[in-house]
Amino acid sequence: MKKICLVLFIFIFAGFLPGCTEQQIAPEPKCLAGISIDMAMKSSERVLVGMNFVIDKDDPNLSLITTRPLSGAQFFEVWRKDSVGGYNTAMASCHSIRRIVELGFTNNSGQGGVCITCTVQVERLSIPEKDIDSAGRAYSMFSKSSDNDQQTLSLNPEQQRKMDWIDIGRDNQLETVILNKIDRQIAKTLMKGEKK
Repeated sequence: MKKICLVLFIFIFAGFLPGCTEQQIAPEPKCLAGISIDMAMKSSERVLVGMNFVIDKDDPNLSLITTRPLSGAQFFEVWRKDSVGGYNTAMASCHSIRRIVELGFTNNSGQGGVCITCTVQVERLSIPEKDIDSAGRAYSMFSKSSDNDQQTLSLNPEQQRKMDWIDIGRDNQLETVILNKIDRQIAKTLMKGEKK
């Protein structure tokens, strides 16, 4: 009976963490016929802004859009859509994570349309630990708290110097979601154009 309960618990727990065991595969470029690069870029901007990303660079000459870093959505921020799957949500909830999106646009000469590539780079904040070199400094490991104070992070100058964002790879699941949202946004824009 205990083994059955343990197995059921594992399956139930695994159900709450979708995406933890999925292997992430980089998406193929999204190629769409009958649209211009300008239209694809405008639709892509709408999608990124709708997902709370801030556009950093929108260059029609290079056919490129990049965003500013966006801190990862934690598990309780259900309204945000930038942490896709259980693994990415858990990472953003346990660490300081940020994501940067880069979209590239090329003419698809075969079909008279545009191919869109999406790269989402993920970075994690690395803060070195405080060195404790004497018993008197052990007390400084902990921050003071009272009812009136707000918890803050205090770093010594060496920690500030060594603090850095570390590249931890790509978020292929979010790349797929963004490309699919752009596809739907372009289809919606084309439908509005046909009705006029």
